[in-house]
Amino acid sequence: MVRRIVPLLFVVWPICVYAQSSAEIQNYITRYRQIALEQEQKYGIPASITLAQGILESRAGMSGLVRNANNHFGIKRGLDWAGPCFYAWDDDPQKSPFRVYSSAEESFRDHSRFLQNNSRYRSLFSKSVFDYRGWANGLQLATYATSPTYAKALIGYIETYKLYAINGGVKLPPGRKVIIPKTITIEELVEREDVREAEDKKYEEEESVSTAIRRYGFVVDINDVRCTILYPGETLASISMKYDISQAKLLEYNETTNKDDLKEGDIIFIEKKKKKYHGAQDDYRVRKGDTLYQISQKFGIRISCLSKMNNLTLFSNLSEGQKLRLK
Repeated sequence: MVRRIVPLLFVVWPICVYAQSSAEIQNYITRYRQIALEQEQKYGIPASITLAQGILESRAGMSGLVRNANNHFGIKRGLDWAGPCFYAWDDDPQKSPFRVYSSAEESFRDHSRFLQNNSRYRSLFSKSVFDYRGWANGLQLATYATSPTYAKALIGYIETYKLYAINGGVKLPPGRKVIIPKTITIEELVEREDVREAEDKKYEEEESVSTAIRRYGFVVDINDVRCTILYPGETLASISMKYDISQAKLLEYNETTNKDDLKEGDIIFIEKKKKKYHGAQDDYRVRKGDTLYQISQKFGIRISCLSKMNNLTLFSNLSEGQKLRLK
């Protein structure tokens, strides 16, 4: 017998474009930390990993999948799902069906079962719940997500927001493996010199996430055009899913045909850029290394319009100090 999947009625939601602010992330942690700890106790998945994945996959609870489907981890329908679905963009050329949950608790519980029941992640459950680095790298190796910086992003969120401390764990130096025999307590582990030094030192992953949060702050809006940021661990597919816009449209709005041109930290427009700049600034002095494309992204101006108003071609080389009209 073939099960018929009945999607929910679509609801039109206004798109609010926010970067992941520290306040939103802290609120997410406060709201869901107890659920994450319960999942750790029942399934053996570190609460720090669960929360970091939730922050990254759901844009700290602000994504369309959370609002429409209580889906915090981007889990698709799959063959064993008989519940309702919500259709959203991701890697596929057509919208894909994602699971709809009745509550956040159900989403977190299904995420735990998804990891536990999938043979790709079986080796992770031999790792300590304090070994967030091992879990993060293991998830990336098992292709949980397509981003090449997925593990780096998870570790960055865990260390920036001290998620390792939620279950009584400690910050780990890179390359550190956590093995806690029954005769050694977590308190004794904290006394080790390398662990104490780790608490005081910022590593690459934490610095990457901290910089992104500090740099981009709250609402992202350039030239009255809505946009977001490609954060560590994100891909064009995750942006597509969060804002319910196809990758083809995102490439069009950002005036490129290759998604690999868009890198971590880049501005990603989710609307068509303007023909000219509407801010107070009338012109721009070219800095060393600037390209016409980078300037068009910086000011939310279509590159064809920017080149035309300055009598340039799309491939013109720019000189440091050169003056460009913006309107």
